[in-house]
Amino acid sequence: MTGSARGTKVSFIRSGALALLCAAALVGLVLASGCAAGGDHGAATANASPQPSGGPSVVVARVNGDPVSRSEVEHAISFSRLSAKALTYRQALEATIRRHLLGAEAGRLGVTVAESDVDARLAQVTTSLGGSAALQQSLAAVGLTLADYRDELRAGLLAERLGSRKFPAAVVSGHEVAAFYRSQRAQLTTPAAVRLAEIVVKTQSLGQAVVDRLHKGYGFAEVARAYSMDRESADAGGVVGWVTASSLPPQLTRALARARLGLVVGPIQAMGGWHVLKVLDAARATPSRWPSPVRPSWRSSSWERRAALLAGWLASARAAAHVTHGS
Repeated sequence: MTGSARGTKVSFIRSGALALLCAAALVGLVLASGCAAGGDHGAATANASPQPSGGPSVVVARVNGDPVSRSEVEHAISFSRLSAKALTYRQALEATIRRHLLGAEAGRLGVTVAESDVDARLAQVTTSLGGSAALQQSLAAVGLTLADYRDELRAGLLAERLGSRKFPAAVVSGHEVAAFYRSQRAQLTTPAAVRLAEIVVKTQSLGQAVVDRLHKGYGFAEVARAYSMDRESADAGGVVGWVTASSLPPQLTRALARARLGLVVGPIQAMGGWHVLKVLDAARATPSRWPSPVRPSWRSSSWERRAALLAGWLASARAAAHVTHGS
């Protein structure tokens, strides 16, 4: 197996950047409600609020009388740098205005977030990134501290709780989850895979010579290093690793379907060469147990529904808000 034609190995890749983006959900919510889409109030903010001078505590706007400090706006800019779409100052100011509206509504309804919940969310993000050092490094790169990040996590959790309080009926039903599981059962199944070793040569006659040497008792690793033109696997004694059957060319898939563990198969022509294969280990397809694979999607879909409704409410609240710029 050579180059891009090599079978896909069964593996799981952790993405720390995605964990950070998911954790900082509040910025996405306030932007979804219209401030970055060129809405009327976003335009009004852009026209009325050039970036002011002064220290971080200077008041740059008031939302229904509630002061917005420059440091809040600068923090919004810093958090946005964790994603691929950094906010301009004016966009960050509009996002901060909407964040104040969310906070005021949460206060009116008595919605709060316990520090233990912030601790739990922070632990999830830290684990996703591979440890506290990685988290600290990501934050330091955009000029933020762990205390800043805790504030952002708290705000994100507050938005989630507020959405649940205002729109309790906006949930994904058990029937919808069951239908999703049925429609996605194949994708929720860990596919069958084999741990494969191979020797790739240019001609059928050379492939047969390789098979003959293996049948005479020569070791697979020894023969692979001597004959295989796929140097990457040859250097590993012919071992390719775990591959799914669906990732292989049809000729090899059909041959492996008849293969027995530990026995040599081939030579088989495929992908510009002749392949001699040996199955070192095998794993059957494993259906995921219901409902564990869909539970995260279930919860996420419920939150997405509530977030959409909350974004709609937030856009209306922004239209009705009295906002002044400057101290």
